[in-house]
Amino acid sequence: MAVVFKTSPLFRETLTNLAQNNPNLIARFEAFKNLKSQNPLANFGSSDKPSAGKGIFAKEVPGIKHAHLTKDISVWYTISGRDPTEIKLYGVFTHHDTGTGEPANRRKQSAAAERLKNQSFG
Repeated sequence: MAVVFKTSPLFRETLTNLAQNNPNLIARFEAFKNLKSQNPLANFGSSDKPSAGKGIFAKEVPGIKHAHLTKDISVWYTISGRDPTEIKLYGVFTHHDTGTGEPANRRKQSAAAERLKNQSFG
């Protein structure tokens, strides 16, 4: 089964920025990518799940999922198609960046969801 990864400019920017202060982040992302290359539907740990069905992120980007790379940093992505399966990588964010921390920040969630929705892939 072929798996193709497509990245957005936001993904490349956020991964680079967060990796500067998180030395293991690139290795964790590579582990995520390796797992998804073998089995795109396999969960990368217990936190790999879709955004809430009626939530802001799912409304703006249907099928959006996220998986923790660290306790506070997640990769946001979608999966579609079959042979090849296409995984679109939207970004890498902290809970604070997306407004999904404690307490939740709906305004930040809306702004983050809008940024994700407007990404292009190559």
